[in-house]
Amino acid sequence: MSELDKLHDLCNKTYKEQSVWFLNAFWDKQEGEAERLWDYVQKLNELDLENHEEGSALDEMKAHVFLEKFDETLTVREMRAKLRSTGAIGESERPKTVPLTHYLLFKYGSDWHKLVNSAQGDNQEEIEKAQSMLAGCIEAFRQADLRAKEAREALREAESAETEAKAREAEAKASEEKAIQRDNEAKAAEADAVAKEQAAKAREAEAVERENEAKASEAEAKAREADAKSTEEQAIQREAAAKEAEKPFKEAHEEVQKALADVKREEDEYNGKIADAKKRSEEGGVVQRNKAANELAQLQAEDPLPLRRAKITLESANKRADKARAPFEAAIKEAVAARTAASEA
Repeated sequence: MSELDKLHDLCNKTYKEQSVWFLNAFWDKQEGEAERLWDYVQKLNELDLENHEEGSALDEMKAHVFLEKFDETLTVREMRAKLRSTGAIGESERPKTVPLTHYLLFKYGSDWHKLVNSAQGDNQEEIEKAQSMLAGCIEAFRQADLRAKEAREALREAESAETEAKAREAEAKASEEKAIQRDNEAKAAEADAVAKEQAAKAREAEAVERENEAKASEAEAKAREADAKSTEEQAIQREAAAKEAEKPFKEAHEEVQKALADVKREEDEYNGKIADAKKRSEEGGVVQRNKAANELAQLQAEDPLPLRRAKITLESANKRADKARAPFEAAIKEAVAARTAASEA
């Protein structure tokens, strides 16, 4: 077999076999390159999408990709010139594939005649040592790759956890701001309720005074009625007067009722939000439930005392307004009855 045939035979071996052959042939000079050659074999196995570990050569395009991975970018002409410089291919040859052996020859400036004629069995001890080192490199790189994958996964999980934590922090701050706003609104509602209560008390005192006046007027009317039957016109006037006297108390009563309705509506909205957050905290995905649970905690942490106090205050004022208005309603009924009686007389 000619030396060129031997070279072709070597170039048809797998990437790993070519690497081991080269190390065996030049072990005295390239012992320290064992790990680098293992990197070459791994990258070739990866780039050879058809044959992987069973491959022996890459096409020119993938060969360029291989060179780029190791920062050794060459043009097609430069790469062919490198191959010819080793004497492994002729000046007129246009190789379609690049075996690892060709690359190693021009990479390390080695003699291909010596390579193909090197004794692979006479230096068995060195061969075994080289193979042992190569196997050690393979295992070391496998372990390193495994640890790198684990590190990447840990980093991804850490970044995801950090992102989620920041989102929860932002959400908590937003909820806190909303809670402060609702607390301020509740305090404002309480202050408004207190002011309305004071106004209602003032109107109540006025109502009492007018009630006394109304009673006096009623007594006087009864005395006049005892002396003589009132005319229908007088009855109508009393009815109008009673309605006019009732008007401010009626308006005050209606205003208190409106304020009470507003407070009850706010209380219902607050209770509705708690019920909705509680329901969502028990349904959906983990993120949605956690978000809803956080909202529920924020709502439950709010102080409902101002709202309840305002409600109690307005309910009390409403009762007093009812009581203050009652005499005038009675007076109106009596006046209507008198007018009816007078009109039927």
